[in-house]
Amino acid sequence: MVFNISDETFEEEVAQSTIPCVIAFTAGWCTYCDEMAPALEALSHTFEGRVKFCLVNIDEQRALRIKFAVAALPYIVYVAHGQKTPLFDAIVSEQRLEERIRFMLEGNDAPGTTPL
Repeated sequence: MVFNISDETFEEEVAQSTIPCVIAFTAGWCTYCDEMAPALEALSHTFEGRVKFCLVNIDEQRALRIKFAVAALPYIVYVAHGQKTPLFDAIVSEQRLEERIRFMLEGNDAPGTTPL
């Protein structure tokens, strides 16, 4: 399952989540975002109970767009333990995204990790 996150629900659904979250920043007009949707849905089942998958529509959730400095779509971020790590800022294959998520779940450090 992929959850829709808003400026109002971010704190409870993501920041306070007991499991890591993968956030995909999207927009209704973004065709690449539409192409990523099936991969996100499939991976949400692959990692069920271990990773929460979330969508943020940047046209509707301005505060989150600013907080995460979204400059390109789709923009995919990993959030865990009060830290955010950019994963991709372009369309990627399901396999590549899965590899990166597994890397993060193994506790590896990644460049660009910053506090929420």
